[in-house]
Amino acid sequence: LILYYDEFSIPKNGKLFLYNNSKTQIIGAFTDQNNKNGGAYATEMVYGETTVLEYFQPAGSSDKPLVIISEVSYVYRTAGQSSASRGFGGADTCEVNVECPEGNEWSQQANGVARIIVKQGLSQVWCTGSLLNNDHQDHTPYFLTADHCGPNASADDYDSWIFYFRYQGSDCENPGTDTSFNSYTMVGADKLAAAGGAAVESDFKLLRLNEPVPLNYRPYYNGWSAIDEPSPSGVTIHHPQGDVKKISTYTQALVSSNWGSIPNTHWKVIWSQTQTNWGVTEGG
Repeated sequence: LILYYDEFSIPKNGKLFLYNNSKTQIIGAFTDQNNKNGGAYATEMVYGETTVLEYFQPAGSSDKPLVIISEVSYVYRTAGQSSASRGFGGADTCEVNVECPEGNEWSQQANGVARIIVKQGLSQVWCTGSLLNNDHQDHTPYFLTADHCGPNASADDYDSWIFYFRYQGSDCENPGTDTSFNSYTMVGADKLAAAGGAAVESDFKLLRLNEPVPLNYRPYYNGWSAIDEPSPSGVTIHHPQGDVKKISTYTQALVSSNWGSIPNTHWKVIWSQTQTNWGVTEGG
């Protein structure tokens, strides 16, 4: 279950926790440092058919939380099953986990990549994006993803997007479950700029996360170049089908191409076989 809120505000020194019936998954505490504007919000997916909200109010405090649930999203195809067609375990068997040898030289860059539960209206989809550095290098939480991820999302929808950092296995093998993963999530963003969608222009979306990324997330703000030259080689770090973090490698120079009828909108990548497998791209 994913809970979405019209209003979400926790008083100073108050703490809100969410957990399933068996308490095998506990998220929180949510405090006054979360969702400081008090408006639309979301909390990450909790496994099972019941989600319990437990609020701690310190002695002597009369301030009450404001928690107004607007929607309950029932996730029925990603519930921690390795056979799921979307979400955990959904990537193709050719994909390479980011903790495999192919990811050894890219571990810092991988910390900037997150999977996203995109909300648009009454539907949710998986997407991937990356923290992005800027000329001032001041840790402004810019985040780059694709414009076809929630192309018609409203401002309230963006405030409810959930970003999962460090969602990855501990080694090169596919993990059997993700219920033991630590929670490194953030909620909410503003759309700053976008172009196109999948078939036109460059299909980019630039967001700014609503809050600074906590230092214990080990955030890495990935770089970029404005030089108009194709990359000779490199990798893509991503969450195919919303699965744990994967890495795909290319050793041939990128070629200017297109997706749709407008020329020169996208870079064409030829993926290479590597030590572990043959990583590619997939939806999500």
